[in-house]
Amino acid sequence: MHDSILQAQEIFKDCGFDYAICGGFALDMFADKVIREHGDFDILVFKEDKHRAVQFMIDNGWDVFGRFGENGAVWQFLFYKVEDINDSFWDDCGGVWAITPGCLPNVLERIDRLQGGKHEVYTYKTRKWHVQDEIEFIEIAFDTKKDNDYVTLENPKITRPLNKAILHRDGVPYLAPEIVLCYKSGKGSIESAYAKPRTIADFKAIMPMLSDESKTWLLDAIAAIYPDGYGWLDGLI
Repeated sequence: MHDSILQAQEIFKDCGFDYAICGGFALDMFADKVIREHGDFDILVFKEDKHRAVQFMIDNGWDVFGRFGENGAVWQFLFYKVEDINDSFWDDCGGVWAITPGCLPNVLERIDRLQGGKHEVYTYKTRKWHVQDEIEFIEIAFDTKKDNDYVTLENPKITRPLNKAILHRDGVPYLAPEIVLCYKSGKGSIESAYAKPRTIADFKAIMPMLSDESKTWLLDAIAAIYPDGYGWLDGLI
């Protein structure tokens, strides 16, 4: 198992809330091998635990940043540092970035302040940051569950039973590969010059490994998201 996954298991072993590794590392866990190089480390936390998760990261020495908008002129996401988990300013964020202070200058740079100096505003410093020997940057997504179902962010009508959505390898939870690929079929992954090659590599590596049931779920999910088809993705699947 990749060292980063073992490090994540150590970081979150006493966190007190449910989490699962997602993104490219989840595909590695499913395949039991490294599919490709990864640009970040992603986990999911369910929304009811988001305040607990953010407080846990802050208490353990991480700087936490919520995304609140973007500069449309230059495709530039904007972030601010979360100092108080009860601050409603970040409550609508779909996720946060947790960064070790030593790594912060490699990922974000401060550009401004908001609301009379209350919030420091940051933006990307680079999109070429890669997971190093020690995890220093974790993207935490706040996902939804309802009753015994995982609810996808792409479409609330697309669900998966929790026991099929969250899998385990050697006791480490991870998001099922068909759900990861469902997210990777989104426009953010297939219209981005940065993400598209990784998305293609992931589909080519993982699709043949899926069970018939998982593959059917994925194809139905993509059909629901793109009822008219979506170019190269149609051929890839």
